[in-house]
This record gives sequence, structure tokens and C-alpha cells, in this order.
Amino acid sequence: MSAIDNLKYFSSFYPAEQLRDIGEVLEELEFKTDFLKKPVSSYSKGMRQRVSMARALINNPKLLFLDEPTSGLDPTGAVLFRKIIEEERRKGTTIFLTTHNMLDADLLCDRVAFITNGNIVALDTPKRLKEQNSSHRIVTTYLYQGRREEKTIEIPELEAGIPFPHDEIISIHSEEPTLEDMFIQYTGRGLS
Repeated sequence: MSAIDNLKYFSSFYPAEQLRDIGEVLEELEFKTDFLKKPVSSYSKGMRQRVSMARALINNPKLLFLDEPTSGLDPTGAVLFRKIIEEERRKGTTIFLTTHNMLDADLLCDRVAFITNGNIVALDTPKRLKEQNSSHRIVTTYLYQGRREEKTIEIPELEAGIPFPHDEIISIHSEEPTLEDMFIQYTGRGLS
């Protein structure tokens, strides 16, 4: 079946007043028009993901389950899917997202649960999970007397101002852990 046939078939499961326009959904997903009538089996993984997302959105769901929605997408496609997911969330759709992509979890999720051996081992906002496990240090890269240097300091030391001589601050970064770090810490295993 083609993308159009596929979406017409899935649309038939829902009342007409609940449906979105197939063309508008495909346009939102930046679907390539020359693929509309080709069989989905001939599509790349990224194009198949777009058809799957169109099927998920065609009935204006109030509750949406997405399993690895950006898997197999190039960076442009992943950004597009994140934008669409964020738009659905703003419209009030409740979204459950399963992913091993911690960037997606960090950018898209209000709350994150880490599951290991069938048990939830951590549940909180991405921000709080990272803050609770922060080292409370920052790494400062700076120029001093023509030399580039780097210094790690405790955050409380910064309250009185930068506690070392410098001519120019190049960057300041917290040593806050990433969600990937948190996943490994809470589950005891890496991401696959």
C-alpha cells in the first residue's frame, strides 16, 4: 500500500469528525510528494517513520504512545519529529514516549521514569534528576596573560565572583550529569 492508501485505511477506523486531513498531516511531516503513491515497503526507514507518525496523528488522539519515534531518522527528521511532538503536547495531548535516546527524553518529557528489571527505579523531571545528582561544580575556560586555561570550582565559590585572575572568560559549564549518566547510574547498565 502507498502512504495515502495506508492513511485512508487507518482513517476508516475513526469517526469522520475526529479525523485530520491526510494531506495536511503529510505536509506537516514534510513528506516527499513523489513518494505518496509508491508502496511504503519501498521507503527508507525515515520515510516509514513519517508514515507511522502520520497514522498516529490522523485521528487527533488525546493520548499518544510513541515507541522510539526518532529512531532511524537523520538529524533534520529528528528535529521535525520533536517539533511535532511538542506541538501535540501544547495542544493538550498526553504523550507516553519510550526511548533510549536521552536527548529526546530531556527535550520532550515533563517526567522521566527509568525502568530496570520491570521496576521503576527513578521518576522525576529531567531537570530534578540531574540537579539531585549534580557535583555542584563548574568548569571555566578562560584566557590569562595570553594563555588559555581551565579551572574547576565549587559553585558556592562563584557567589563572591570569579575567584581567580583572568583576562577573558571563554566559557562556563556546569558538571551537571546528563540523563544518559542518570540512566546508567540508576539502572546499572549502558544504553543500547
